Amino acid sequence: MKKTLRILLAVSILVCFFIFLRATNVGASLHLIRQLGFYSAFILVATFLAGLVGACGWKCCIVSRRKPPLARLFMIRQTGNAILMFNPTGAIAGELFNTQMLTGEGVEKQDALKSALLARILMILSQLLLLVIVLVRFMFFLSDKLSQEMIFAVRLCFLVLLLVVSGLAFLLLRKGKETVSGLKKNKLHKIISRIGEMRFLLAAHIRIHPGKTTAAFLLFSAHWILGSLELFFILYFLHYPIDVWDSLFLDTLIIVLKSTAAFIPGQLGAEELINRCALHLLGMDSSYLWLSVSILRRARQLFWGGMALFFYVRLKSVKNSMKNHGDTVC
Repeated sequence: MKKTLRILLAVSILVCFFIFLRATNVGASLHLIRQLGFYSAFILVATFLAGLVGACGWKCCIVSRRKPPLARLFMIRQTGNAILMFNPTGAIAGELFNTQMLTGEGVEKQDALKSALLARILMILSQLLLLVIVLVRFMFFLSDKLSQEMIFAVRLCFLVLLLVVSGLAFLLLRKGKETVSGLKKNKLHKIISRIGEMRFLLAAHIRIHPGKTTAAFLLFSAHWILGSLELFFILYFLHYPIDVWDSLFLDTLIIVLKSTAAFIPGQLGAEELINRCALHLLGMDSSYLWLSVSILRRARQLFWGGMALFFYVRLKSVKNSMKNHGDTVC
């Protein structure tokens, strides 16, 4: 049964990747990359550093004597992110993959699941908190560019995000009693009980390892900031210079809005529309700019999607090689 599910998951990812590839204007992407020349490397460097810092944050969430090396964690995480983008099941499939790969690396299954969930929650919290911060700056320094209706919408989003961040932090840090498995009666009770158990384990982990949790949160925040440099470099090299704060605002807003279209493989069409709306907020209404930004970001996704496939093959080959030699992956 598990083998069948894995095959179906792999097929669905390949199909979604094929659809993404067909919908991506590869010729236009290559032309624009050639036009930027050497400067296009800055985009890949920024996203590479963001991924590396994100892997460091994930490593801080893993409590195990058999913690995988950073290079392998980076490859696992990039592959999981590709699954997250190309598979309609989104974060669930990505985190299940990360958990399975960690288990294969010698980490206990519960520790692997706990680290994947904690990393995902800390990433969400750090991203939402950054969005709250940039919205504050936006309201104070850029509100003159918006209509009264838009200012009201921004303030409403700020209050909603503040409540969401506070609620998530409270649920994560609140002390509680571990649920008793003997009280489970049906599937719903099992699901609720399992969620309660994981919340209890995550809260206990944070209390036992506050330093590592804080380091992970800061590293994930740095991950989002470094990731936003992609948009900063794209706009700068296209002769639409903005500061880092503006790129962080645009990138964070785009990612949060894209999460609402996670059921669409690669967010095809949705991402382009979101890019246009986000650029409009800063008064950048050029069709050439919007199209160029969308093409370059798709090209970056295509590159890391291909690298994820290479990483997956590499991880599997190393694992099989060690199994054949009777060794344990450390």
